[in-house]
Amino acid sequence: MLNNPLPAKFHMRFLVAGEPLENIRTTTEIPPQYRTYVYPFTTAVLEETPGVDILYQILQTDGFVICNSVFFPKEDTVIEPHVPEAVTVLQFMMKGSIRWQLAGKGMAWFRAGQFGYFHILNHQFRGWLEKGAVYEIFHIYLSGEQLGRLGDSPLVGELLLRAEENKAGYFQPSPCIMTNRIYGHVQEIRGMPPAEPFRDFDIPAYITLLLTGTLKTEDIPQQRDDDHTLFAAIRAYIQNNLGKELGNRELASDYCISVSKLKYGFKRIYNESLQAFVKRSRLERAKELISTTALPLQRVAQMVGYPDYGNFSRRYHAYFGHPPSELKRQ
Repeated sequence: MLNNPLPAKFHMRFLVAGEPLENIRTTTEIPPQYRTYVYPFTTAVLEETPGVDILYQILQTDGFVICNSVFFPKEDTVIEPHVPEAVTVLQFMMKGSIRWQLAGKGMAWFRAGQFGYFHILNHQFRGWLEKGAVYEIFHIYLSGEQLGRLGDSPLVGELLLRAEENKAGYFQPSPCIMTNRIYGHVQEIRGMPPAEPFRDFDIPAYITLLLTGTLKTEDIPQQRDDDHTLFAAIRAYIQNNLGKELGNRELASDYCISVSKLKYGFKRIYNESLQAFVKRSRLERAKELISTTALPLQRVAQMVGYPDYGNFSRRYHAYFGHPPSELKRQ
């Protein structure tokens, strides 16, 4: 078994294929360029190799183990998950698109805005990372006992069977699309600092909501064809990340497609240009925040991707026919 300096029995490390273990350096000193990916819920540990740096944040609470992993490839890299023992994982792709290979099963993309259940064994999965990209995954690790407490459903039965047979695999025909509610639960967990009152109750409650919500797959958009899966994931990512840079080039890079495919594919499926959808989503979310919260207008503008309040105010006025301050006064 590998000497794992990180906590938690079921923690999954990602090793670089062919990289000697002695080349891994572990540190809690996080470089400034990576700190934007550190969340308040627990401490961060960085594993550095010549090919990729991986930022881990791991928390064990009420029998659950959760982990946020961020990958910063310095060259094109192949990674392999490594676990102390076989484990079932609920995985949420928060940023980037990773092409995974399961031994004997072929290739599959896992893209930002998607989630899926996996049974992980060593030497069964491989993932491809591109130099200069950033990839982020949020995981929940599930023991057989925890799976048994999730209730009676076809997916739970399949999860338990695969765990008993100890076979690696995916547990849905395709990764499902993260709804706003699912994304919100992940954000609540990652944003909860150790000093937060009732944290020991709140985090397990949000984990339970994620598990029950993702098991109800009939309520969640699933694959019709490859393009619909791709653009549904892109659309979900936009809706859940309105405060981030959402230009065509940035999104195309995150999803490993050309800018032309991004623009024309989105328009073909949704009958609206991608940037028109970004603008509409930002302004409608801003209106919702102004109407339902006491947040300052400048803060609302930042939350929906407008660092310059004057620019936000002009666009809001042009879209709704009145300035945001008018709605605020109401």
